[in-house]
Amino acid sequence: MSEKLVSMISAENYAYIAVKGSPFATDCAVFGLSREEIVALTRRFPNSGQNVINGVMIKGPPVPVINVLAELGYRVVCSTGEAEIVWTLQREI
Repeated sequence: MSEKLVSMISAENYAYIAVKGSPFATDCAVFGLSREEIVALTRRFPNSGQNVINGVMIKGPPVPVINVLAELGYRVVCSTGEAEIVWTLQREI
């Protein structure tokens, strides 16, 4: 690899996660969190933490969950869907 390419890759270190749910639902699924982030999130949303394939179920509506994830440094970078939406979030590492 060229030195310039290595410099560009190392300068842009991001972690990505996804939140899946309906804006009208009382729970959502979050994918890609570290164990520490799951603990922090489940403290804010009691009775959460049930494993789903590749993620964890959170007993809270998606928008408040996204707001808590923002407190952990994540920002929404895109979303897709209609009745059920997937929000992609990133944070710098």
